[in-house]
Amino acid sequence: MVDKFISLKNKYDNLIRFLLMFFGIFLSAIGINAFLTPAKLLSGGVAGISVILNQVFGFNQGICTFLINIPIFLVGIKYLDKKFLIFSFINMFLFSFALGITQDLYKYINLNDPMIQCIYGGILNGAGVGIIFKSQACVGGLDIVAACGKRQFNIEMKNTFLSVNFFVVSLGGILFGFKPALYTLIAMYLTSHVMDIVKDSFNSQKSIIVVTDFDKKIAENIMVKLGRGVTYLEAEGAYTHHKKKILYCIVKSSEIARFKDLVYSIDDKSLVCINDVNEVRGGGFKGKYL
Repeated sequence: MVDKFISLKNKYDNLIRFLLMFFGIFLSAIGINAFLTPAKLLSGGVAGISVILNQVFGFNQGICTFLINIPIFLVGIKYLDKKFLIFSFINMFLFSFALGITQDLYKYINLNDPMIQCIYGGILNGAGVGIIFKSQACVGGLDIVAACGKRQFNIEMKNTFLSVNFFVVSLGGILFGFKPALYTLIAMYLTSHVMDIVKDSFNSQKSIIVVTDFDKKIAENIMVKLGRGVTYLEAEGAYTHHKKKILYCIVKSSEIARFKDLVYSIDDKSLVCINDVNEVRGGGFKGKYL
């Protein structure tokens, strides 16, 4: 019975994951075809490298993109989860499909304003890529390089995107002109920033320190009503030299309101300090894959 329940849960999780990827892919494709492509911006990542090789040496862009992706996927096999790579491989084809379906969107959104196109295209593309990463997948190319950097060296993915794309777009600017290159860098900055926000949203955690005279009662209520663990920290007031126990707890952002209501309903003079937490793994929390 338990095995059957686990099997159903895994199927449900995979379905949600696939739907998120599909939504993210189409959101990114809309951002590209409705705003970025009509603005005649330069390409970054693997696509940008392929364009440069085509212009300088006359190499076929499609073949270049395919050949560059081969070693990237091989590196990914070594450092990334196989399930992540399988979904990413599927996404490469889905992304091509989404780009094909949305290629005429620009005809219905005739802006002729590169700055507005950069802003909205960058935001939509970043949101789409962030959703794809949140579902533990990508669309290949530079995404895999960024994922490897995050998993192995804890390099923020947006920093990898910005560094590589700045180099590629700068080369493109020399070949095709600096005005489109500058607009492209604006769009890429927005894409990277929004991607990072979306990727880390909805599952963020907070660490909380509570200074109170009702430590035992508050700790018991946190454990019973919120289901969160509490740690006692021995402390001493610098001015009064009174010793007391400080409560330390980690909760989800969505639980903050309930947490404060619970604490202040017991002791309205409590000192509550709330801090952002980059990542929590274990103790009832799922660690981030990327």
